Amino acid sequence: MSFARQGAADRTRSPIGDFFGRLGRAAERFIDDTPEHLIVLVVLVGFVVLWMIFWTVSTAPIDIHIDADEAIIWARHFAFGYKHPPVTAWTFMLWFAVFPQQKWAVDLLVVVSDAVALAVTWRLLRDHLDKNRALLGLFALILIPLYTVKAEVLNANTVMIPFWAATLLFYLRARRGLGAFDAFLAGAFASLTVLGKYWAVFLLAGMAVAAVTGPGARRFWRSSAPYVMAAGALVFIAPHVWWLVSERGGGAIQFAESVVTRGPFGDTLMKTVSYLVGAAMYIAAPLIFFAALRPSKAALADIAWPAEDDRRQALVLLMVPLILPALVNLFIPYRITPDWTFPNWALLPVVLYGSPYLAIDTRATARAGLAGLAIVLAIVLASPVIAGVRIVSEPDQFRPHFRQAAELASKLSGQPVQFYGGSDAIVGGMQAYLPQARHMPLPLTAEGRAAVSAKGLVIVCLASDPVCRKIAEATAPGTAPTTMALTRSFLGFSGPPLDVQVVVVPPDAAGKGS
Repeated sequence: MSFARQGAADRTRSPIGDFFGRLGRAAERFIDDTPEHLIVLVVLVGFVVLWMIFWTVSTAPIDIHIDADEAIIWARHFAFGYKHPPVTAWTFMLWFAVFPQQKWAVDLLVVVSDAVALAVTWRLLRDHLDKNRALLGLFALILIPLYTVKAEVLNANTVMIPFWAATLLFYLRARRGLGAFDAFLAGAFASLTVLGKYWAVFLLAGMAVAAVTGPGARRFWRSSAPYVMAAGALVFIAPHVWWLVSERGGGAIQFAESVVTRGPFGDTLMKTVSYLVGAAMYIAAPLIFFAALRPSKAALADIAWPAEDDRRQALVLLMVPLILPALVNLFIPYRITPDWTFPNWALLPVVLYGSPYLAIDTRATARAGLAGLAIVLAIVLASPVIAGVRIVSEPDQFRPHFRQAAELASKLSGQPVQFYGGSDAIVGGMQAYLPQARHMPLPLTAEGRAAVSAKGLVIVCLASDPVCRKIAEATAPGTAPTTMALTRSFLGFSGPPLDVQVVVVPPDAAGKGS
């Protein structure tokens, strides 16, 4: 286009188009003129602020997630394992040694954890990509829902994300440089990822396949790196293995076995397909960014099987942990879901945007950043609407009136609650609101009756739970229950009631009931 035609085009541009043009040029100048560490700092601080606003507003009418409450209970005592591996509990233990045990701190924990994962991933990306490609990758990852709207609570799924990224970072450095320190850290973080959730065995499988493939495999195995890596892994995993094979690990083994399912092969095949399709849908934004780059046939071929060993390693480390779960499910059906791919995506930008046949300049990166910012702002602005939808919907099975039930228990007890029990669906999230109390499983054992005999017990049953009500009656014969409808309100909207029955068992009766 000639300069004259360009000038005519500028004169006919609409005010909106002119605004976006200036905004795009400002973003390009910011990327070109600002040190990259400051760019990343601004992005990550903005990430924490915006997603804290989203979670604070969108979950304002509801309580702490039941997974967080469970982790708070675990964090009361140190162990090498719980129902899940221990890293979630350890993280909560360290976090609440600094922050108060309140809902905002629980929300901040998951947002900060994701920001740390993105910071680690940035270092991973910069090891393999130039500044523009790495920034494009960072913006793309932020638009994967598993880092944001799906990361509702720090649990066994989300806690793996930063450790998985760190494992990849140090494994690839050890593979390339054969450094003992990088190798040790790769093994250590691999074990910590497994100690987040056993799903990380697929990461180990990816590392095993990557370690024996590519032109650098012989050089890698002739060095000390793989053996130092194994030593680093053993140091961190050994205590948990000891715990697991002892009688203390029975609960974790039973929970792991509970994810195995039975059913016709057709159902298993559909779940496998659903897993793969769902995983692909989660990365829609990175794929759209990739399509906008208009890759050539040469670029597509280079991405499918890279010529460089580093990018080939990245491809193996991305694809094996993604595909292997689907293959395993065909032979050993289990409760597979694309949500379990939370930690898998750190290397996606290296695979998608690393080919030298792709032209990625500051303009493309700036446009991707602005598009990502617009999407995030739209989601944050929608948070009051999301909160309204939550309040008028049926009670969330993962957040059902825990705070109100705890407040009611304290009010009826007339003193700080020391022991509580009842329907799992309601008492399972009360720990966060009764920090000084202890959950007591029902019916009481002889040990349980002895424990509560001096301080009493509060039993909270759902009105729809006849088994719990019967146990409450047997525990405190002749004690009349208090029935209450728990409701929530937000911005003038009221949610459906949840009927509960509360029985306050006095100390003497608590020790005598059956």
